[in-house]
Amino acid sequence: MTSTRTAMSDDHGIWTQRADEASLASLESSDAFPLAVKANIAVRGLRRSAGCRVLDVAAEDADAPVVAALRHHGAVVMGMANMHELALGVTSDNAAYGPARVPSAPHLSAGGSSGGSAAAVAAGLVPLALGTDTGGSVSIPASNCGVVGFRPSTGRWPTAGIVGLSWTRDTPGVFAATVVEAARVDSWVTSSTAAPPVERPRLGIPTAFLHDLDARTEQAFHRTLDAWRPGVDVVEVDLSDVLVRTRPAEPLVVGWEAPRELASAAARALHLAPDEAFAALRSGVETADVAAFLDAIAERPVTADEYARALSLVLDARRLAADAMDRDGVDALVFPTTPAPAPPSGGGASTRHRDRDISVFELYTRHTGPGTILGAPMVTIPALAEDVPVGVTVQGRRFDDARILTLCAQLQSVLLEAASSRSTVGAGR
Repeated sequence: MTSTRTAMSDDHGIWTQRADEASLASLESSDAFPLAVKANIAVRGLRRSAGCRVLDVAAEDADAPVVAALRHHGAVVMGMANMHELALGVTSDNAAYGPARVPSAPHLSAGGSSGGSAAAVAAGLVPLALGTDTGGSVSIPASNCGVVGFRPSTGRWPTAGIVGLSWTRDTPGVFAATVVEAARVDSWVTSSTAAPPVERPRLGIPTAFLHDLDARTEQAFHRTLDAWRPGVDVVEVDLSDVLVRTRPAEPLVVGWEAPRELASAAARALHLAPDEAFAALRSGVETADVAAFLDAIAERPVTADEYARALSLVLDARRLAADAMDRDGVDALVFPTTPAPAPPSGGGASTRHRDRDISVFELYTRHTGPGTILGAPMVTIPALAEDVPVGVTVQGRRFDDARILTLCAQLQSVLLEAASSRSTVGAGR
């Protein structure tokens, strides 16, 4: 495991709760390493607030299975990492616990909803951090903070012990400095073995994800592709039939499943009936966009018929995505994780993008949301960027995680060598 300093710093809004000194004593063992855990994942002895004071009421009795798997291999939990309140946003601008920010550029949002986890790795406080992902909540913070983020196929990692939003889309995931470390965690959680190297990979770029990019993102993406081209084939692929189904399904799936997931979690924490607990949650949230979402789904609930249609769209999209990858003979899809680098911290619900104001949520989930409807594995790798972090995401077929991790380890090794060469050339000038 990569060494890291273990000082606990709150300068970037990373924590909602820290472990006590007695809990950290086992770090003195040679096999131990520090771990940050997103505040919606159960850790024995710590409070699973999900970034919401309403749920910040009692310590958990047991670890979530995903935490237990990492503890088995030496993890010592440093604390609960900050997040977008209830995981209902993409900035981690949390009104209750403060905003999580990019450690190398504190004026920028760490992304969400797993912003504190990504920031903890980027700051060098921990080598690994657990997050969760519904619509890009691992991929987006990894991109914003310049670290690796791995979102497993939905259903590959256990979700017990997690305050979630969608049983159709949710999965825990991990942040690390390298894909190799993320792959090691996947093997710990799933007992899987590494896949063999991918010979001359063929990467497909979804044409729709090449448009309306910030200039810095576009330059970093193409610089990264140029570094890969000697060893890979790159083609454009048309996913329009897939996207026309994933786009309408995204809000409907969450609109039906999130209130039920949150009501259940609140009922457990508050010892109330689910309807009463959801009402208490709705009245107690402090972050404006989260309050607006809860109000909207309470005032205009997704109907059973709408949800049924959404699930049909999900199934069709998954079939069509697999068909498209087979048709074009691609091993994986590759695209800029987000259309723009991180927005300003505390900037509100909209941001300036290419001379127009646009919803932060709409902009930053544009590329990641479809893959979460597909339930696909997604690995986000730091691109060859200049001024601010930019991420490139590699997305595979559902449950092809081991192969995608091996491929991404190959791809990252090329980028690390390219970055090293650029640094050496720059130092020699």
